[in-house]
Amino acid sequence: MTNALTAAIAATTEEVAAVEDLVERYEAARQARTLYKDGDRDLMLIQQEVTNTLKPGRTWAEVGSMLGITGSRAEQVARGRGTSRHAVESTPHARTAEGHSPDTAPPESR
Repeated sequence: MTNALTAAIAATTEEVAAVEDLVERYEAARQARTLYKDGDRDLMLIQQEVTNTLKPGRTWAEVGSMLGITGSRAEQVARGRGTSRHAVESTPHARTAEGHSPDTAPPESR
């Protein structure tokens, strides 16, 4: 399954990159990304269903161990929380909105 998905993503990316008109290429890329986001959401719902089905009679640590993740991550998945990577990518640094650099280093180290 992973090879088919990887091939499909690569083929879509090539197809989008080959669109000559820049505005059409942009729109094709936007549409493809929307499809991927929708698919990612659907797959996350499957993971949520699995963790909730495994939970009765088990601790989160046991569920996590069965899935190769930590117990706290298993509980997060069951509650429908995405990865922290997604949260970081989708939320800009607060100072960026104010026109400041997203650099979070202390002033003395810049």
